[in-house]
Amino acid sequence: MQGKSRTGAKARSGAMRVFAGFFDPAPNSVYGSFDLAQSIMEMGMDGVSAESRSKPSPDVILRRLYEVDEESARRELEEFNEWILDELYSSKDLMIAIDFTVIPYYGEENPALVSDSRLPGTNLGIKFAVLSVVEEGKTFTLKTRQVYPIESEVSVLGEMLDYAESLLDPTKVLLDRGFYSVKMIKELKSRSMGFIMPAKKTNLVKKACKKFKKGEAPSELDYTVSGSKGEENVRLLLTEKETKNGTEIHPFITNLDITPKEASENYSWRWRIETNIREFEKFKPQTTSQSMELRRLYFLFSVTLYNLWILTRNGSEHPRAREFKKWLEFELLALKVLEEYRDKVPPPPTFA
Repeated sequence: MQGKSRTGAKARSGAMRVFAGFFDPAPNSVYGSFDLAQSIMEMGMDGVSAESRSKPSPDVILRRLYEVDEESARRELEEFNEWILDELYSSKDLMIAIDFTVIPYYGEENPALVSDSRLPGTNLGIKFAVLSVVEEGKTFTLKTRQVYPIESEVSVLGEMLDYAESLLDPTKVLLDRGFYSVKMIKELKSRSMGFIMPAKKTNLVKKACKKFKKGEAPSELDYTVSGSKGEENVRLLLTEKETKNGTEIHPFITNLDITPKEASENYSWRWRIETNIREFEKFKPQTTSQSMELRRLYFLFSVTLYNLWILTRNGSEHPRAREFKKWLEFELLALKVLEEYRDKVPPPPTFA
């Protein structure tokens, strides 16, 4: 337990230093890099905007944030998250999930925005791809990146899988029905990685489900996914599930040699990435700025703070988010005081 505590403290102080490294204040600045880092992290923990703060002022915080090199910040945060990954998991044989999420955007239209009628109070949003490890008690976000309207989702999927394979030996990837297409399946099958996703209920799949429910068809079938880009052969697995509306048949497609029950049990872990994405909101600073760069940075900040929380919990239920925020606030203050003390202490004398 003491070892876990030391690791968590090391990670939290490491995060502070990473955030501080984004800023390079002038020597005569009233606020140093640690002041700015502390402000950004507190904004995320409290879910507030820069405009709600008085010290440093909103103008100072936003000006400094606009000066941050976004790509350098992304690399620093991803490297830090990779360190957390190594601390969390002893094995690299991990189950992953990939999802797309759209964050509501209230403001003028922008070419980087996507249209989504399901968003609350707007039909414009910022689309992100999210790659997560979905192991029990340790749902950890490996990578996120904005997805633009003109981009191919298949190329984004390939990029995320490349990144996962550079760090892990993923046992399988879980995907929702939005990835069901010949192009997506072709990309997945080109790798030595298994996948599971729900099948689209085409007429053929509906017919198979009805026959299976009547006991007239097997639960495992060879199936061909067809589209304008050709065809791909997969396994179609049918499972029964009791719901409030009675028995339902859930169809899955996969390239794995597993039973329908195993497919259903494995796929049930995919909900963790959806929970994971919702949890980001607990750590995301708010803003009314129309700057895509600032909004992307805030999303990255929220992911890092979320991952710190997961490392601190290390598979247990505690600390809860509220408890973690209190601990982190105290540690940030202590760390800032320590850094200021180190800056003021004169260097030791040298002797000839």
